[in-house]
Amino acid sequence: MKKILALTLVLAMSLSLAACGGGGGKSKGNASSGTPAGGSSTSQTGGSSSQGTPAQSFKVGVVTPSGDHGFTGESVQQANLMAKEMMAKYDGLDVQVKDGIDASAQITSIENLIAGGDVDMIILWPMEGEALRSAAQSIVDADIKLVVYDRLIENFDGKMGDIMGDNVGIGTAMGEYLTEFFAGDESVQYLRFVGGSSTVTSQRSEGMDNVLDAKFEQIAETQVTNWSSETAQTQMENWLSAQDKATIEGLDLIVTHDDEIVDGLMNALEAYDGDAQINVRLITSVGGREETMQKFENTSLDVKFCTFFFSPSFIRDAFLLGIGALYNEPYQAEQDANGTYLIPSFSITNADLAGDYNFDSYRASEAYENRYAING
Repeated sequence: MKKILALTLVLAMSLSLAACGGGGGKSKGNASSGTPAGGSSTSQTGGSSSQGTPAQSFKVGVVTPSGDHGFTGESVQQANLMAKEMMAKYDGLDVQVKDGIDASAQITSIENLIAGGDVDMIILWPMEGEALRSAAQSIVDADIKLVVYDRLIENFDGKMGDIMGDNVGIGTAMGEYLTEFFAGDESVQYLRFVGGSSTVTSQRSEGMDNVLDAKFEQIAETQVTNWSSETAQTQMENWLSAQDKATIEGLDLIVTHDDEIVDGLMNALEAYDGDAQINVRLITSVGGREETMQKFENTSLDVKFCTFFFSPSFIRDAFLLGIGALYNEPYQAEQDANGTYLIPSFSITNADLAGDYNFDSYRASEAYENRYAING
């Protein structure tokens, strides 16, 4: 990913933090800002505009996957914090965050919101896009505005908009980094561990596969981890126990789609006590997670890490897109050919081949501060 995206993201997050602490200050919105584009036209006191126009009242439902830990858990915390911040900013705004452990639970939350009869918008982060297609259609049929976040419902008409991390861009940047990292190698053998079957997975894989050349050989079927560190660890342990010495020692690279997956893989690699030597030189991922960086700072293995920033705080941008539209504060960000808003990323690595950030510079950045705002 180009450094300019990283700089744009950091500047936008700096504006976001200023807006949150400024009691109604205005900032320019973009893919990672904390304030919709153009700032607010309503006063922050009394719920009226500076011209004395009464504040408008809106009810918004936010439906997310459930999670009490990890990326999803942090995202739900970010959603609840953003709901409080937005309700404090806009007098008359009611935001309800509802999570669901599976698609069925999410559907029930949607049905309950619709049955209430007074909801103006639903922001939906579907467990799986296809499983929520009918429920999403029921939102549109009820004349409720719909914003879809992260896992898209493909070829779905009627939504107000959708927004996600730039997954194709992340995959492309990962593939370009791998091409440069292994430029001196005649062949590269690798394993791939993905999260699930959603558009997130397919887009990240598509971006990478489109730029890797034939010397990169995937030597086993793609492992689907369901975004679980424990599952990834078991899968890696099983692979190690089933392979001969030459195959294990020939493994150069592991590609993943999430930092928590990497934690499990590292546990398995570090615990391996077979006859083969672990020669993996690089593991790639998506996240920017502190605990995963620490894994590579403390490991005895000679393996490097390159991850691409994807933050639980990205869900805040779905609020900015949707609620900003209700208050005539348009959201501004790059869009793909289908009109989907894309939240940019950047690379973080401790490898000799530089990325946009190394571990220390990332930790000192506004991006890192924003990612871990829920801890403060």
